[in-house]
Amino acid sequence: MNKKNDVYIYFSPATDITGTNLMTKLEISGGKVKPPVGKKLIIGWGTKADDAMTFPKDTKILNHPNAIKTNRNKLEAINLMATALNVNGATHVAAVATTDRVKTALANGAMVLPLIGRKKYHQGGKGFWSCPTSAQLDSAITDGADYFQTMIPVKDEFRLHVFGDKVIHAVKKVKRTEEEFAAAFIEDELARQKSLAEKNNDPFDEATAKLMLGRQAKNAAQGGANMLVRSNRMGWKFAIVTKYDKALTDVAVKAVKALGLDFGAVDCCTDTSGNVFVFEVNSGPGLEATSFDKYIEAFEKVISDLEDKPKEVKSEKKTTVTAPITKEKVTGTLKTEQIGEKDFMKMQLSRLSEMLDEASDDELSTIKKLGAKLIFGGL
Repeated sequence: MNKKNDVYIYFSPATDITGTNLMTKLEISGGKVKPPVGKKLIIGWGTKADDAMTFPKDTKILNHPNAIKTNRNKLEAINLMATALNVNGATHVAAVATTDRVKTALANGAMVLPLIGRKKYHQGGKGFWSCPTSAQLDSAITDGADYFQTMIPVKDEFRLHVFGDKVIHAVKKVKRTEEEFAAAFIEDELARQKSLAEKNNDPFDEATAKLMLGRQAKNAAQGGANMLVRSNRMGWKFAIVTKYDKALTDVAVKAVKALGLDFGAVDCCTDTSGNVFVFEVNSGPGLEATSFDKYIEAFEKVISDLEDKPKEVKSEKKTTVTAPITKEKVTGTLKTEQIGEKDFMKMQLSRLSEMLDEASDDELSTIKKLGAKLIFGGL
């Protein structure tokens, strides 16, 4: 029996490229609609579910859609991670305050400028405000920032791919050259604009788009990588690393568990003082080459460990015609002299039990009387 027939990967429009690639490579079913009933394993890959979802108790879920829904609210996710990680005097999640409380936090010293303003729901560098002074803070509040965090003086930024209780792949963000920066800017924005045009059925002139993006990329790349927003289109790329602060592993694994997830790409860093911080967890990251292979390996292991569901065997109920219950039927023909009194009593009790299994309701009273005599004597 092919276990992969019992697996479904559930992704969202924002994660469908990688989700589809995983589905194809794993040779499993999947899609952007709720999994059909009867699957043994469901993999949530950045699932976008607006309402809480339930599944049969015997279905194994990796990254439950409800946990992904919680993680999509970045403010809620930060608070969950802070509760789990900022313990015993440690601080691994930067101080946070909602828009209506941020000025109070600044006034009482709970937070200090500079701050970063964010929306509850954001991706990449969108919904982002840099607030080095109170003037920028006021502007961010007016523009719709939902919450603010203390800015971390980042030294090195990492993405650790956590699966279960271990890191299966680790990369570090490194600067691109200006040429690489410009090329990545064009590639990223071109793909985004093409996707938007397809979804909206808009005409798309790729040659003209490349020309315009080339001019924008030249301006964006001047001065090098953006030191505040370390994204692909802002002059940064991932480089595989095998050596990094092991405290990052511990914090990353705890962050994934705090969110109720089974796997995820944890964006984290070490600051200029060597402290470890977590920014967020991505439940459906884009994967390439090595990272893709690592997830395939991890999922294959889970799939191979799925238990085969035993086939239900329907037993035919046999109709037994029983003879009237008698003293002879319970005791049989053996006498105590032949097998010993103790063994004889055991046999009697065993036969009485068999008679109970076969007896009709009308015969129970007779068995009860025979049982009493058997226990207290008389047979």
